Amino acid sequence: MTYIKPSLKAKIFTCPHCHAIAQHEWKDIGFPEDQSAYIKNEGIWASDTMIAMCLACQGKTLWYQDKLLYPAESAPEPNPDMPTNVLTIYNEAGEIYTKSPRAACALLRLAIEQLGNELVEEDTIDKNIAKLVKEGLPQKIQQALDLVRVIGNKAVHPGQIELDVDNIDTAKTLFNLLNIITSSMITEKNQISDLFNMLPESTKKAIERRDK
Repeated sequence: MTYIKPSLKAKIFTCPHCHAIAQHEWKDIGFPEDQSAYIKNEGIWASDTMIAMCLACQGKTLWYQDKLLYPAESAPEPNPDMPTNVLTIYNEAGEIYTKSPRAACALLRLAIEQLGNELVEEDTIDKNIAKLVKEGLPQKIQQALDLVRVIGNKAVHPGQIELDVDNIDTAKTLFNLLNIITSSMITEKNQISDLFNMLPESTKKAIERRDK
C-alpha cells in the first residue's frame, strides 16, 4: 500500500506534507463554552473544527466537519515516463482539481488526446484509440482510454452520462487511469525494449532471421 486517503479522525493516513503513511494526533480547536456547536462522539465533546498533526514530520492539517481545508489534497504522482506535453496538462489539472474537479476532468481528457497523438498521431482521440486497438492494444487499456475520454467529454458536455464530474474522487480516478495507461503504453514497452537490447547481437540477429 502506497497511499491511504486522509479522513476525519483517522489515526493513520498519507500525510499531505511529507507523503509518508504515518500516525496522526488529533486536537479539537473549538470553543467548549459554546456547546451548541458540539456533538457527542464516544464520550468526548468534539467541535466541527479540528487539527491533525503528522508524527513523522509534525505537519498539520486543518479540518472542518469531514472536509480537509489545508493543505489542499495533492493529485497522485505522475508516471515519470509521461511525455512532457502530457505531464504539463496533468500537473495543471493537479493544481485545480480540488477547486474544480470538472475542469480537471476536461484537462485530463485533453492529456489523453495528447498522449494518443504522441503514440499514433491520428486526427482525433477516437481515431487514436481505434488505431492503437488495431496494433494490439490490451482491452483493459482501451477501456481505460475510453473512460477518460467519455468522462472528460461529460465535463465539457454535461448531461450525457451519470458520473459526477464535480466530484473530487472522479477526478482522482482519471489521474490514476492516466498513470495506468502511461505505464502500459510507455513504461512497460521501454522496460521490455531495454531487456531485449541486453541480448547478444548474435541472438538478436538470429531472431531477425527467424521473423523474416
